[in-house]
Amino acid sequence: MWLILLKLLPMIFQLMGIAEKAFDGVPDSGAEKKTLVTDAVKAVVGGVGAVSTGGQAETFDRIAPTVSVMIDGAAAIMFPNKPQSMEARQENG
Repeated sequence: MWLILLKLLPMIFQLMGIAEKAFDGVPDSGAEKKTLVTDAVKAVVGGVGAVSTGGQAETFDRIAPTVSVMIDGAAAIMFPNKPQSMEARQENG
């Protein structure tokens, strides 16, 4: 599982760049950007099914929580000065 996640990391950064361009000028679009990246990762993991023996849906279900954390971490790296949303500030105390 960890090998899959490590291989996804560069793609997550690339997809984040695509999401930034797709939502350029759209305020408060962080959730939509994350959905775009998450759906693309899910499609890639599922697309592997064409060349493997199956189990991709189960694989994505198992890695989905970690992928979510990876996307959040990648966003923090790519956009370190971006202010947190009010909800995130309240959750973080």
